[in-house]
Amino acid sequence: MFKPSVIKVILCIIVIIGIITVVGVTGLYLPLNEGETKNNQIRKYDVTYRVALDDGDFPPLIVYNEDMEPTGFDIDLLHLIANTMEFNLIFVPTPWSNIFATLEAKEVDMIMSGASITPERLEKYLFSDPYLSISQSVAISSQGTMFMDDFYAGYGIVGVKTGTTSEGLVREILIDTGILPEENLKTYSDVEFGAQGLVNGEIHYLLSDWPVMVALIQRFPIHIIGDIDTGEKYGIVIHKDNKRLQKTINQGLEQLASSYELDRVKYKYLLDY
Repeated sequence: MFKPSVIKVILCIIVIIGIITVVGVTGLYLPLNEGETKNNQIRKYDVTYRVALDDGDFPPLIVYNEDMEPTGFDIDLLHLIANTMEFNLIFVPTPWSNIFATLEAKEVDMIMSGASITPERLEKYLFSDPYLSISQSVAISSQGTMFMDDFYAGYGIVGVKTGTTSEGLVREILIDTGILPEENLKTYSDVEFGAQGLVNGEIHYLLSDWPVMVALIQRFPIHIIGDIDTGEKYGIVIHKDNKRLQKTINQGLEQLASSYELDRVKYKYLLDY
């Protein structure tokens, strides 16, 4: 039989071991907000960054699977950067209309959602080095008979995803010049809704980023009638106060480019043009 004092010591040791075990296990997991993901993500590295993603499909850059887990070119590329530079990721699906405000409020560390680098955005945010060059594509339904001359003449209704450079381009070259009436611009919260609207006859044209349109024409009975060379480039958006993160991301992109990993992921999504 053990003396009572010995029993107390043994019990204390057991409690201490239990606490250490609990702390050790919970330390392996990332602190997640409710609803961000159904399972805790295991921590691989010491640093964790929160990434705002468009909460709607924007193929091939972001596509949510049946479990609402993000996949796509942007996701694969960001995972490669994170593994190269040794940091963890937490994805935060966010409505595009609020995604930049989320970054400004420092609720996330960066935005990765096919964001074009524009002079207006550069005044407010930091960007990584460009990782993809794009143009804007105009599509019509398979039954449509419109041409690019009709588009430039303002004949018909144009659909775009709201708040994008596609919308800005239509306003610049068609609405602000008086060619297209304001009521003939229809905006969609999700570009796939726009593709469906094109098929249903709600609109005559759909304007979107070239990589996105390449993915859409494989899923909907629509086809591209022309491209507009806007000289756009995609970059990862970072809070203006976080130059250290900008440097880290750029170093990761540079290493991926030199190892041809960036080319491999472009090839996977048919973006090696």
